Amino acid sequence: MVKVESLKFSIQEISPDSEYLETIMRLGDANSKTLGSLPYGAFRRLAGEGFVLGCIASEVGCVGYLLYGISRRCSRVKLTHLCVAQEWRGKGITKLLIQDLRKRTQHLYGILASCRRDYHLDRMWAYLGFVPLHERPGKSKYGSILTEWWFDYGHSDLLTTLAYQKTESRICVAIDANIFFDLVDDENFDEEGKESKVLIADWLKPELELCLTNEINNEISRNEDSKKRKKLREVTSKFTFLPCSQEEFDQACKAIRRFFPEDMKDSDHSDLRQIARVISSSLKTSFFVTRDKRLLGIETDIYKEFNLLIIHPIDLIIRLDELRRETEYQPERLVGTDIEEKRIHSGDIDSIIDLFLDNPQGEKKSDFRKKIRQLLSNTEQFKCFTVGRQQEKPIALIVYDRSENGELKIPVFRFRDSKLTPTVLRRCIFKCFSTAASEERQFTRISETYLEDITIAALQEDSFIKTEKGWLRANLAIMQNAADISSYIFNICQESGKGYEKYFPFVEILANQELLSKTELMADIERILYPAKIADAEIPTFIIPIQSWFAKDLFDKELASEVLWGSKEEIALKREVVYYCAKRAMQAPGRILWYVSKSGTGKNSSYTLKAIRACSRLDEIVIGKPKELYRRFRRLGVFNFKDILQIADNDLNKDIMAVKFSDTELFKSPIILEDIKKMLGRNISVQSSSKITTENFKILYNIGTSNTIE
Repeated sequence: MVKVESLKFSIQEISPDSEYLETIMRLGDANSKTLGSLPYGAFRRLAGEGFVLGCIASEVGCVGYLLYGISRRCSRVKLTHLCVAQEWRGKGITKLLIQDLRKRTQHLYGILASCRRDYHLDRMWAYLGFVPLHERPGKSKYGSILTEWWFDYGHSDLLTTLAYQKTESRICVAIDANIFFDLVDDENFDEEGKESKVLIADWLKPELELCLTNEINNEISRNEDSKKRKKLREVTSKFTFLPCSQEEFDQACKAIRRFFPEDMKDSDHSDLRQIARVISSSLKTSFFVTRDKRLLGIETDIYKEFNLLIIHPIDLIIRLDELRRETEYQPERLVGTDIEEKRIHSGDIDSIIDLFLDNPQGEKKSDFRKKIRQLLSNTEQFKCFTVGRQQEKPIALIVYDRSENGELKIPVFRFRDSKLTPTVLRRCIFKCFSTAASEERQFTRISETYLEDITIAALQEDSFIKTEKGWLRANLAIMQNAADISSYIFNICQESGKGYEKYFPFVEILANQELLSKTELMADIERILYPAKIADAEIPTFIIPIQSWFAKDLFDKELASEVLWGSKEEIALKREVVYYCAKRAMQAPGRILWYVSKSGTGKNSSYTLKAIRACSRLDEIVIGKPKELYRRFRRLGVFNFKDILQIADNDLNKDIMAVKFSDTELFKSPIILEDIKKMLGRNISVQSSSKITTENFKILYNIGTSNTIE
């Protein structure tokens, strides 16, 4: 008898003339009852296509195999057979086969496998890293149920992008399975269930984004009631799922294994995978909410090593004030407006290299110096500049490469650590793809090799997608109907090898006329493709009047330039701000056209006033009492409490409105009131907000931006 511990296992691609193919076919025949019958010709065909992997044990031969195919349309692997000889099971061979398959198909999205539920192999699939997503009737005459298992490689996709958008302005909190079941079970009114339900209190909704990990699918699958499983899977769609890469998840599993019992139950394995997915999530969630006493017992060790706070729901509420301070959503209040963008001169090279050399990631100073010198030597192709305060060390180093018509390439994108860095970083990202769009380039690509975690997180929040050639974002300067934008995207994404194909999912979505009424979906797509506007989408649009004095602080840099002290720095740098007004019939998400009225500076402006000067994304409408809104949004607006109280007619109990908006486009051609009336064919009040039709918005936006793309 051969000792297992003395054997060496290797995974090999099996060719049609391999000595092991006959063994594999016999092994398939021996297990056809569970695998299903497959003709020998199919084995040989798959081997000829390179889709057969065998596990070869030294001195023994082939002890297991895997058959698969590739769906080009869905960019995923379809697992056909996964089989290990009876006497070799339980020795990790299936995991070796799946790991090798992963390496060979890493460019795809993941692996899909189907397995009869009554085979009771859930533990095996979970152990391999799969999660059950769906169920469907099998072809068996006994009416068996097939579970579809999914192994996600962790690549960014549309759902990942939407997850970043949802968590952009909220505290991202992961919840465990028991909390999830408490929240969705309307019949559970015990004390523990009530403690969990505090997380969905109305006043917390603007603050928290409750997130799940894929492990919830394994927990749901354990329920024996098929109707209950279906209902629970449907409910999960209302939550944000935490994205993570499989490699980082595997590493996290190994790192936290020592905090769990030596002899683990299924529930322990599930808890381990949940925490590992939170630790490895690219959203960098800092909180995991649970009622599990054993998990709460390891909180100190987990927090010290992974900066993940395992916390009870009630404790989370108590710590809410501290959580707000820990987020980087709102920068520290500063005085002055001396942030500037400055081109690099030859005399700046040494100081720039010392400031932005990435020693922690092993960058060589000689290599960095060579790169900077090469970029500075070609001023026609490259624009090299820093961003920071006057008379102080720069915060950012950025290089634009305009060598391609369709892309703005950014080979250098570096930031020093400072209190202002998170805000400057997000403003610079916005400037990058706004610049690309203004130059009628359809894509922005950041190819910087040495990116910090904070930069990667910010890029993901702003809809950048990881490709082989860097981080890519579409920025379409187009205002058309959804069907036309769908065709436009299809045409520009034909070029291969650049990662443009990642935007093909939008082609199908925008071509579906039934989805135009889905306001949130259409608004999300406009955000992802900014500054694109979907002309026939049912996104509400409002003309809102604003005094020029407030406009210069909130979004209008032209007006700010006329004032000696400019705009307020802590507001001017932000991309999401708040404007207060009387309570109106408005809803979000939507769009805003800003009508800038007379100057509050006491002097005439050289810029056109009493005109629509800008367009913003309307993110949220919040109605409340003056003191409540001021306390909540005081760092996002320019109004002091006295201004807000005046809006409420000095009545502390009167409801007023906070309008949260972001990513404002300043119009190239402001539209005066008389022209607005002519274009709309009717009078329009500029004393309060006015809702306009999608057709009216299309007319005004195209005039204001001088949009020439058809």
